[in-house]
Amino acid sequence: MRQETSSRAQVGIACIGFFLASLFLTAYSTKNPAIARVGTAAVLTVVAPVLHLADLVRDGCHRAWSGYVYLVRTAHENRELKKKLSDAENRLALANEADRENLRLRQLLNFSSERQLRGITAVVIGGDTSGWVKGIVIDKGSSAGVAPGMAVVHPQGVVGQVVSVTPTSSKVLLVSDHASGVDVLMAASRARGVIEGAGERSCELKFVTKESQAAIGEQIITSGMDGVYPKGIVVGYITQVGDSAAGLFQPVEVKPAVDFSRLEEVLVVSSAAPDLKATAVPDAASPPQGVK
Repeated sequence: MRQETSSRAQVGIACIGFFLASLFLTAYSTKNPAIARVGTAAVLTVVAPVLHLADLVRDGCHRAWSGYVYLVRTAHENRELKKKLSDAENRLALANEADRENLRLRQLLNFSSERQLRGITAVVIGGDTSGWVKGIVIDKGSSAGVAPGMAVVHPQGVVGQVVSVTPTSSKVLLVSDHASGVDVLMAASRARGVIEGAGERSCELKFVTKESQAAIGEQIITSGMDGVYPKGIVVGYITQVGDSAAGLFQPVEVKPAVDFSRLEEVLVVSSAAPDLKATAVPDAASPPQGVK
């Protein structure tokens, strides 16, 4: 208890001492303003750098915090803008794809109308996975009216023939398959023959006599005599004419008019007008680009 009382007394005495000292200094500075100014200047000289340093630290902290907040806000805005840009690019891609699909479908419908063909529009959804057969799979089957034996065509030309059907899909044998056969005409000379698949992107024109005057680049069209393909549809173009010394017929190689690797939509022919003429084929003697 005595120690606590003694400590309190010392604190009290110190406070009284500081108070009296401040009164003395105030009174002294009032009577001696020059000395007060010198003291003030001395204090400022000592304190000013400390205050300036404190201001710098405070400003630096404020700028750092503001910069951090700005960077966080900017990063958030960048993420939002990137997301909006990605969404816009996706919508644009979908719109462009829809435009291209609509264009292809219009071309298919125009082709159907010009050729007086009635049929079923189908989308190619796959190819033959066995590797032995050149074929494609389409998304229409018996429930849509597709049946085995129907011809499958495209604005570029003949695609092939339906060989098997399920309720929702069908398999199409391409004209380039070895088992395929199409009765055809050479558009210029009107000589008849049969197109048989030779694999990949090639066909052979069979039973063409040496007197038929087959020429490279000549267009080959369906004759309509096989009961499958309507007359006058382009099958392909002659790319090579052999010179066989033996026999009545000459070997003729034909490139299909359709690029099967890029097929997306096709027309399955359900019926055709009986008066469809081969003369409807434009520019029969002119091969497509790349055929010489």
